[in-house]
Amino acid sequence: MKFQNKLIFSDTETTGKDPKDFIQIIQSASVVTDQNYNIQDSMNVSCAPLPWVVPSPGAYLTHKKIETLSSSETHYQMMKTIHGQWKNWSNDDPALFITYNGHNFDEELYRRQFFWNLLDPFVTNTNGNGRSDLLMLTRLVSQLFPKMIDFEINANGHPVCSLSSVAERIGIDTANAHDALSDCIFMIELLKFFHSSSEKLVTDFLSQGTKQGCAEFLKNTKVIGYRYQPFARFWTYPIKFIGINPTNQNEAICVDLNYPVDEVLNLSYEEIIKFLEKPFTESPFKIIRLNRSSGLADANEFDFNFDCSMKELNSNAEDYSRNEDWTEKVLVASTETEQRKWPKKNLIEETIYEKFFDYEDKKLFEQFHNAKSLEEQLFICKKFNDPRAKEFGYRILSQKNESDLPTELTSYYQELIRERWTSEGPWPSSSACLKEAEELIEDRSSPADLEIIQGVEQFIKNKIEVNAYG
Repeated sequence: MKFQNKLIFSDTETTGKDPKDFIQIIQSASVVTDQNYNIQDSMNVSCAPLPWVVPSPGAYLTHKKIETLSSSETHYQMMKTIHGQWKNWSNDDPALFITYNGHNFDEELYRRQFFWNLLDPFVTNTNGNGRSDLLMLTRLVSQLFPKMIDFEINANGHPVCSLSSVAERIGIDTANAHDALSDCIFMIELLKFFHSSSEKLVTDFLSQGTKQGCAEFLKNTKVIGYRYQPFARFWTYPIKFIGINPTNQNEAICVDLNYPVDEVLNLSYEEIIKFLEKPFTESPFKIIRLNRSSGLADANEFDFNFDCSMKELNSNAEDYSRNEDWTEKVLVASTETEQRKWPKKNLIEETIYEKFFDYEDKKLFEQFHNAKSLEEQLFICKKFNDPRAKEFGYRILSQKNESDLPTELTSYYQELIRERWTSEGPWPSSSACLKEAEELIEDRSSPADLEIIQGVEQFIKNKIEVNAYG
């Protein structure tokens, strides 16, 4: 198995941590390397907060990008630059996009904010591209090779796997941690370190960066060690790949080899469905998402210290392989599981996964991005079929052209800003951010820190005053 020749490391700094549907990227950096981690190109861009986004003093204290509060660069300009550069880097030679905790955070922000700006949200895992979350590899290393790095240990006795901590532990100067470009360099150096210490673990992990690569790894690995860590705690399972859910090509169905084989083979059809619906309770089945990174490694190559011997686990895997009728029954059962229903989203920022834009609108988006005048862009906006696209288009235009917009759009734009700054909702609250600033000021004595906190605090107060009293 082989991964892409080109690696694109990316990181973000943002206006806050939560909720992902309403915070905003204010700095993004990307660094391109070849498969030997030699840097070929880089990009580092930033922008001002959107007029309707409330910044968190704590976030700015972490990344210190206080200058973005007065930036003249708009969010649309920044996201368009990122999207264009990524496509340029990966058009002729597909790339593997690498983040750190990105599948829970950075990648989700990129997707949402490309969506807000009428750009393809899935540029990192389409057209041959793949994506990989380096945090999952670091967690595997902490378990399989605890002496490779002198990990910092947390209060619960577990290794700390944050990027800045691990980078420091391998001798990298982390004075500029939480700068997006610096964090990209930390990722490159960390991956080089892992590669020099365990080339097969890294090669296998990166090969899983595409759905096809992940499926091939699962299929070709007799006993897979799977580290499942949804929260601070983790569980490790010896699993065997059964097949891909026929109705959901992103789901790989696996069986837990710890369970007595005879009992699992004799499960009724109804019991199989029940267990498949709750794979991370006491279930003999586990479901691996092929379109995102998981903590997977070859258990015959790396010691997961399972309770059962590898001889027994390999024997169990062979028993399942011989039962083709049972395999077929499980895969058919996987098509009948009850799908979890998510609450309907009411605000357009939240609707990225509810409905995709149609082909006609996507063609119009290209015209919108290439249009040379406000009049032309307004005309194209009116032709969008999806009302979400119209609203996003008007938001884009309002970032630079408020005084030139028709009266009804100016009124909409001003009301959106007023709502987000002066009322409560799922978005970051200005009153909560002011309270956060007060608490941070009480706890800080550093003049540099106080300047940042007070700068964000004054920014928020000014915005509230303008929007509350007009």
